[in-house]
Amino acid sequence: MRDEQWRDVRRRHASGEAIKAIARDTGLSRNTVRRALASDVPPGSRPRPAPVPDADGVAIAELLAVEPGLGAAEIGRRIGWRRSASALRDRVRAARRVLPAPSTSGDGLPSSLTTFVGREQEVATVRRALDDRLVTLVGPGGVGKTRLALHAVRAVIGRFPDGVRVVELAALRDPGLLPRAVLDGLGVPGDARTDGEALVVRHLRGSRMLLVLDSCEHLVDAVAALVGAVLAGTRDVTVLLTSRQALGVGGEHVVGIAPLAFPAEGDPDESDVDTAVAFPSVALFAERAAAVVPGFAVEERNVADVVAICRELDGVPLALELAAVRLTVLSLRQLRDRLPDRFAVLTGGDRAGPARHRTLEATISWSFELCTAAEREVWVRSSVFTGPFDLDGFDDVCAHDGLGSGDAVDGLSGLAAKSLLVRHDDGDGVRFTLPATIRGYGHDRLDPTLARGLRRRHRDRQLRLVRTLDRQWCGPDQQVWSRRMRAERADLRAALDLGLREPDGSSSAVALAGGSFFLWVAGLSIAEHRHWLDLALATGTGRTAERARALAVCSLLASLQGDREAAASMAGDSGAISREIADPLGEATAVHMAGLAAFLSDEFARAAAQFSDAERRYRDLLPDGAGLLVALEVHDGLLAISRGALDRAAARLATTAEQCAARGDRWFRGYAVDGLGFVALLEGRTDDARRFSAEGLAPAAVFDDAIGLSLALDLAAWTAAADGDHERAAVLLGAASARWTSFGRQLYGSHDWQSRRRDFHERALSHLGRLRFDAAHRYGGTLGGADVVALAGDRSVPVGIPDEGEVLTAREREIARLVSDGLTNRQIASRLVLSPRTVEGHVSRAIAKFGFARRSQLAAWSSRRA
Repeated sequence: MRDEQWRDVRRRHASGEAIKAIARDTGLSRNTVRRALASDVPPGSRPRPAPVPDADGVAIAELLAVEPGLGAAEIGRRIGWRRSASALRDRVRAARRVLPAPSTSGDGLPSSLTTFVGREQEVATVRRALDDRLVTLVGPGGVGKTRLALHAVRAVIGRFPDGVRVVELAALRDPGLLPRAVLDGLGVPGDARTDGEALVVRHLRGSRMLLVLDSCEHLVDAVAALVGAVLAGTRDVTVLLTSRQALGVGGEHVVGIAPLAFPAEGDPDESDVDTAVAFPSVALFAERAAAVVPGFAVEERNVADVVAICRELDGVPLALELAAVRLTVLSLRQLRDRLPDRFAVLTGGDRAGPARHRTLEATISWSFELCTAAEREVWVRSSVFTGPFDLDGFDDVCAHDGLGSGDAVDGLSGLAAKSLLVRHDDGDGVRFTLPATIRGYGHDRLDPTLARGLRRRHRDRQLRLVRTLDRQWCGPDQQVWSRRMRAERADLRAALDLGLREPDGSSSAVALAGGSFFLWVAGLSIAEHRHWLDLALATGTGRTAERARALAVCSLLASLQGDREAAASMAGDSGAISREIADPLGEATAVHMAGLAAFLSDEFARAAAQFSDAERRYRDLLPDGAGLLVALEVHDGLLAISRGALDRAAARLATTAEQCAARGDRWFRGYAVDGLGFVALLEGRTDDARRFSAEGLAPAAVFDDAIGLSLALDLAAWTAAADGDHERAAVLLGAASARWTSFGRQLYGSHDWQSRRRDFHERALSHLGRLRFDAAHRYGGTLGGADVVALAGDRSVPVGIPDEGEVLTAREREIARLVSDGLTNRQIASRLVLSPRTVEGHVSRAIAKFGFARRSQLAAWSSRRA
């Protein structure tokens, strides 16, 4: 980019133009525009990188900068010199003659050879914080504290008439030399044997200056003492620190610096290029990658790999920059696949930078060295957790084999203070998370014998949680359990995976996957729960109560997915095992699941007999309100609807709903009132049906229950069609269909329920006509959870079906217009300065949104709108 282009981009942006518009008008890519906006210096004025010295030369220079009196022998010992002594002496002499000074910009601050990406909010926070006299930027290693500090300081430098002084402390090992290092940074000559602290204060007294002390974590006590003296002995000196640990002194304003944001796992927009590059971690990786691979850009063909890399590296800038360098020899997919071995892959950083930043492992090792023995032990042991954990979980799993509960509290507190552990308080209690890179470092240092014990206790804890969930689900703590099991999801997966991989683990995997009939709603999706059950059941053929129960749970899930044959088969196998081992509850459960499979296969008489048999057995074995018994009551009520016994269905479901409300069971009550809504609708009471529909929607949304939401949306759609609100009905039918097909067959694959649905479908279709109905139906399939719940639950919410053209994005409409002009993908790419693959993706998505089969149909549609 030329300087005049840089100025034009910044002028346009300052006048309010969007990045997309600037890119279109100037012919530059959006990434290039973003880079121009991120840099405060025109391209022609940026400093050029000087020749980079080797690692030994940098290490020698760093030592001499702090301790100029060091002899060659001591330097050799510290840097691990392995070559001849004469060669070392030559290197030391050369370093003494020309100590490399940090490059500086016109404001006297160290300059950077790379642009600053993102962090606008953090920069603003630091600028405001500098109204106080002591500010500490705290964050994990490699998160970019120094870059952020310097960037923020440039914005406030005018506040300090006597300027800014930056003192690098990374290479300083002796706390006693801290005052001397600060004096050197201030340009004050003197003897290290004098009272350095007093001299620092005396020199700063009367100044209006900002003193920046960079990398203080290994000198916390000494820095606290010196800073305390400076603040007490001066009136107008402000101190800004960067550290992995706060000083913990009065008046300290701590600003936490987190890694860069990245798309969350499962984010529906993560594959959209524009959405992805708006995340700072993706933007940083893209810029650094473009620096080593000319022409690199985030495109549709590679966005999934880029997002996965940013997510795997927790958005840590240093890790992202080290990863980008590897693109000189690896493809994106190869880099992504190798990241599980990240410490071997992420090396080769800036050799002119601090030694601890040249590899990812060196950065983490520096933090490990600064920890106490107890903190290291807690770090290593807590690496057994894949996701968030609480203190009780740590005690259960890790506080054994010589580590007490008191040590655990101290260790966790210390790790959190050193920015190595992320603390969350979700209202249900405090939980901790080890970032993936920190966890991997600890895991690599686990003793194998200790690791086996930790993994075993971790697996056993997950099993206890799942079994307790099953017992306590039908009560007032459902939301607490839902949040808890979602927080445990990563560790549940790890325990299941361990059970499947260990030679003696198949029984534990079966017990864990089959431990609860409600895990699919409280922790895993129905598809994922079925996946783990299928894997676990395939690992062995033991005739145990755990296997019988797992088969029954899997039968339930298969029925809910509309996989009726598998459901019936697994219910039969479960019953056979239960009879063999004389397990009466297992037999009752198998009969119940067989009845459910029969019901959804339209075998109503058989289902009624099996439900009656199962209920009789349950009443002898289970207390009122037990989960299986409540499930049977709901299933039996819905069966009565299919059999035309509406009075019986209403009585059964009303009783169940009332009892659930008394127990605080919101989830099962939601299904019961859905059933009451269908009864009301079939009896022509649409006002009651609408009320029941709204009541059923609420818990389905709260628990993010895909099945409950699908059922409630169908009820709302049928009711809207019966009311003559046909556009709303069509939209809600589309929304329900999209959700049913996301995990199985529509309405459990039941022909009876599907035929009822068709009646209301045809009402809306005949009134709206095919084109309008299809547009509304497609629109419903695109609605998010909150929007569709609002539309279904409140008739005052307008339907708002967009014009057909609005279904496409602005870029897709633009490309569709060029397709109608007869341009090929390559010609469109050339005209819009895009890659052909990106154009191909836009065309494919546009065709899919309309349900077209050919490119010519898209061209014809665009021509009609011209």
